[in-house]
Amino acid sequence: MLQPLWRSIKYLLQLHVLALGMMTLCRLVLLWTNMPSDGIEYGLLWRSLLIGIKFDNLIVCYIQALPVITLTAITLCTLQRENSGRIINYCKRAIASMEGILYGLVIFVEVANARYFHFFDNHLNYGVTEWFGFASDTAGLVIQDSGNLLFALIAFAMTGCFEWVLVLITRHSIAVPDSCDANAVPSLKDYLLGGATCILLYGLVFIGMRGSLQRYPLKVSFAYFCDNAYYNKLGVNPVFNIIKTAESGKNEIPDFLSTVDIGEAEEYVRSALSVEQDSCIRLEGRPNVVLVLMESMTSANLERQYNGQYLTPYLRSLRDSSIYCCNAFSAGIHTNNGIVASQFGYIPNFARAMMDVNANHYTGMPYYLQEAGYHNLAFVTGNPQYDNMNSFWRENHIPVIYSLYDYEQSAVVNNYGVPDGYLFHWGIDRLNKEQEPFFATFLTVSNHPPYVVPESFRSRGKDNEERIIAYADDAIRQFMQAAQQTQWGRNTLFILTGDHGAPLESPYEMNLPLNQIPIYFAGCGVTPQRVTHPVSQIDIPATVLGLLGIDYENPTTGIDILRGKRQYAYFVSNEHLGVSDGKWFWCYGVNSRQEHLYLIGSAEDVKDRYPERAEEMRQYGNNMQRVNLERMRQ
Repeated sequence: MLQPLWRSIKYLLQLHVLALGMMTLCRLVLLWTNMPSDGIEYGLLWRSLLIGIKFDNLIVCYIQALPVITLTAITLCTLQRENSGRIINYCKRAIASMEGILYGLVIFVEVANARYFHFFDNHLNYGVTEWFGFASDTAGLVIQDSGNLLFALIAFAMTGCFEWVLVLITRHSIAVPDSCDANAVPSLKDYLLGGATCILLYGLVFIGMRGSLQRYPLKVSFAYFCDNAYYNKLGVNPVFNIIKTAESGKNEIPDFLSTVDIGEAEEYVRSALSVEQDSCIRLEGRPNVVLVLMESMTSANLERQYNGQYLTPYLRSLRDSSIYCCNAFSAGIHTNNGIVASQFGYIPNFARAMMDVNANHYTGMPYYLQEAGYHNLAFVTGNPQYDNMNSFWRENHIPVIYSLYDYEQSAVVNNYGVPDGYLFHWGIDRLNKEQEPFFATFLTVSNHPPYVVPESFRSRGKDNEERIIAYADDAIRQFMQAAQQTQWGRNTLFILTGDHGAPLESPYEMNLPLNQIPIYFAGCGVTPQRVTHPVSQIDIPATVLGLLGIDYENPTTGIDILRGKRQYAYFVSNEHLGVSDGKWFWCYGVNSRQEHLYLIGSAEDVKDRYPERAEEMRQYGNNMQRVNLERMRQ
């Protein structure tokens, strides 16, 4: 009498195994496309894959929960009906349709995650949903990057295979008649056995949804089992990571910082950032200010060579004629982070966008320059609506934005708009018409995939990634040299920095090159010097206003680097808080709840060998970020 129930459970188990198998293949795609440069350590790999099954199983159990309850309950309740087979088959078809859609979405997320991991050295998180507000631009960027096409084909192929097997399993299951003998009547024993089996099955699904038999449900930190950051991350399911980052993103102050007393943190910050000396460097008059945010310009690019020639000869030479910060760090790893940090002095709240529609209003450098009589304007290569730049800047004291709407359409090379060379050439022509003084921001983008490399740079690197760096450097050179030929250019303070770094190979839990950037202060009246102490992108506003001699109130945790020194720089990625002085590097995973301490240049986690150093850097990062987030809300 219970044969229909056993067949329904068998069908559900087959779907469960199919889903786990497909997710394991997705994890292998991640492994294949992000292979460790030093080879595979198979012992760590197998353990990571086994841990990955636990995370995948949690997602599968969530998806399977409703089908398990529905199909088993319907099967058990229709045992005495003549048309029970038809009802059960309808239910199986409905389950197959639902799971075909849901698992199709899961496959696309996991394959996209493999590509995302290549750029950010971590899994997809809830912050990527911010891109959905710019669907057409985002879609264009994805399509124009030829590297994404391979991943799209892999996703379509895997989804097609999954759907095909799903249909086969379902057809085979419904081909077996599930109707019971009309003359047979299920006994009480049958119902008790069937009910107990269903309850056991529901319990197993619940345990799978919880992910653990331990006191606490499954967390990202459960994937961490060794000192190798790559294998620790490999086991995490990206869908799970998105869900967990969405949960933590609801809090204005992350949980790990909520225990930091704000009064004590404020006192700590005041003491740590106290400035006792007055700067001896002041620029005469009211020079113009030009800020250039160079796309993905990590400090490591200054050391990269091709055929014995440096890729960035101009930026290397500029170090000798400017105030050059050789130990500098970006606030975050996204362009919106770089804009807010370099203009207003704030570190981002991890994966949260800083320029959303309801973004805060700040003072910062644009406000005080405007108050001092400067005309503020900005130049971007593409759509000014992307990242809400247009509305954010206009509400924060930069009323004029030149963009794709102003340039010749023939100059547009991809969805990001015009190349850096055109942007700078057009910008110089426009600045020639400006009344001084002005504050102009240039946002470059050529060094962001999809790369469009001019023909004259085809021999400047081994691949387009290197060639475009050489092109970006040369575009900066031409801009600076052309500006120096103008009257306004000879009376301008230039600040050149990366909006963030680039995801180069890194042995650390947090990809450090994504936050390592050069910072230059160049132009009129600047006495060249090399700043070796730690500098943060958020120090730019205070330093510029100090150079100009403009009085200002500083609500941020940024400092004037020519008047004081910070012990460490602190910074974030989507899911990590980092602290470094250029020698030591401490980082903490917001979701993994794991902390690490490194001597830069070594992959060994030495927090247990140097607990005092780890505590000092932890205290610095936690207090600074706690105060930063509190002040950013005010």
